Amino acid sequence: MARANGSEKEKLNGSEKEIARLERKHQRLKELVAEYEGRLYLTPEEQRRLTELKKEKLATKDALFALRQSMNGNSS
Repeated sequence: MARANGSEKEKLNGSEKEIARLERKHQRLKELVAEYEGRLYLTPEEQRRLTELKKEKLATKDALFALRQSMNGNSS
């Protein structure tokens, strides 16, 4: 099994921390979206906020996917 040198380990550790941070952010966004969607009525401002949250949640999921792909050495 190949051993990673110090800078590769640091990079991997940094990537793992970033994945954990993005996963926590995605979970918080998921909970907020569920909270808004559980309401019977949303004001126009709340509807805009829900749309923003959904976009941010999707962007976070995309960032997670891209980071995981880069860690696995996949560029596609």
